[in-house]
Amino acid sequence: MQCKTWTKKHRLHLLFLAVVTSSASQTFAYDLKHALTHGHGVLQLGGYWNTQGHAQHIDITGLAGDEFSAPTPKTPGSGLVGVGYFIDGKDNPVFKPSFGLNWFYLGPTSRSGTVTQENLYTNLGYRYKVTNYPLYAAVQSTFKTHSSKYDMTMNAGIGPNFMTTSKFSEQSLGANTIPDQIFSGTTTTVFSATAGIGIKINQVFGASPLECGYRFFYLGQGKFKALNDQINTILNTGEGYANAVMCSFTV
Repeated sequence: MQCKTWTKKHRLHLLFLAVVTSSASQTFAYDLKHALTHGHGVLQLGGYWNTQGHAQHIDITGLAGDEFSAPTPKTPGSGLVGVGYFIDGKDNPVFKPSFGLNWFYLGPTSRSGTVTQENLYTNLGYRYKVTNYPLYAAVQSTFKTHSSKYDMTMNAGIGPNFMTTSKFSEQSLGANTIPDQIFSGTTTTVFSATAGIGIKINQVFGASPLECGYRFFYLGQGKFKALNDQINTILNTGEGYANAVMCSFTV
């Protein structure tokens, strides 16, 4: 009798599990279909300028160390390219949201400065490049205006930035100084965030709109790799910030 009761309960559990699984599968299939039919891709093109870098003292075993001056920009800005995919949310009387992933390539910028060896002699110069590849979980809100031709947009996102430092080199500022070449570039994954505002012009390319506006990026802090085990302090890039102007095309 207990065996029959357990078997009956077991069957009910299996039936309940089957119903839940079927419902979940149907929901997932609906959400996937909704995402594919109510989403859109974006291509973003523009330019940016950034601020980054600070003075640093590099400790070296057995020596007083080197003082790296705050770097100045040789090329403070570059171009940017972005691609993303967004899923449209539910409309409401105030705004229309969309959610997705947005990846950017922020082209390389160059920095340069001077090195004071042993805190005594400023006889070396240094330079390097930084390239950023941030990936964001992003949200966009589109606000209607009094004109059907134009909408206002606000964007925000957070995610990792894959910051690459490269082409680090030192140069002699005098005839009798040999560059040390104690660092090389590397890739660092750091926290990043973005926010922006823009104007969307509806039906520019057929039914597709064109959005242009301003975007702010917090890019985090990258670093370099020491090439000598006597180096006790790793050179870093300092906190990076970028201001961008760009246009987005819906594809």
